[in-house]
Amino acid sequence: MNIVGVPGITVNFFLLYVTVKNKKLRGPTNYLLALTAFFEILHQSVHFLFLFVAVSGINFINYSTALIFQLHSIFGLTAAQTAMCSTAFDRLLAVLFPMEYDQLKLRPYLFVHTFVAFSSGIWMSINAILFANKYPSIKVTGYMSDLLILDMHILHLFMMSLCLLNLIIYLLVWIVVCLHHSTNNINGAQSDIQSRLLKSLILICSIVIGGYVFGTILRPIINIFIILNNIQTWSVKVFEGILTNIGASAETPTLYIFSILYREVFNKELKKIFCKNYKNNVVNVTPALVISN
Repeated sequence: MNIVGVPGITVNFFLLYVTVKNKKLRGPTNYLLALTAFFEILHQSVHFLFLFVAVSGINFINYSTALIFQLHSIFGLTAAQTAMCSTAFDRLLAVLFPMEYDQLKLRPYLFVHTFVAFSSGIWMSINAILFANKYPSIKVTGYMSDLLILDMHILHLFMMSLCLLNLIIYLLVWIVVCLHHSTNNINGAQSDIQSRLLKSLILICSIVIGGYVFGTILRPIINIFIILNNIQTWSVKVFEGILTNIGASAETPTLYIFSILYREVFNKELKKIFCKNYKNNVVNVTPALVISN
């Protein structure tokens, strides 16, 4: 799982880093994308405990013990879903009311989005703490999916509800953009931007949101046709986790592929990092002066 999680943490941290550092990325959508990346970092760090438990040979720990090290990941997973929904809502506002959107007071506007995301994460964290107090001795492997059992299935329902809401909002964005495209005579450059936007929305829905959706519904679908034993069920959980983490890691690559602005910023920062390392590794050779007798 860390094979997917560690690169995901890296690319999400890089998105957060370039957003903070670059003045070109000061819009509300840029902020919300960075906020989502921050929450995904918290979410994906959950796998380090599972790695430690597996490598150490302990294999199983109490639910209450696991929650001490993974509560931040439950918070991050929940808040990330809310932040993604906020990003979708932000884009819908941008295409429906472009004039009013440009005149928004950023600090109050972004504070509301941030407050809602943090509130959802805190709410789910409280649910997890209450469940741990109720069933402290349940044995788990430290894997994220092991924490989402019994009463904590509420997190799955919450995720699916927000993913559905995301799909509806992005569908509305697509409809508005298409209507705007058909009623306005736009040039080739604008048409290219339009095409990139639609591709970006499709990719976000299919990979980022799709990873969460398929990661949540895969096991219930399999259970309809096949009765799985405990080992098979756990293996399916692992595969679900891989799909979920692919979705959690896809935001930065999506922006790199379809956003010219983000690609320029990413390339600029990558050049700084690698060129600096290259210069530090270069050994200056000074030619010696040879004097003949």
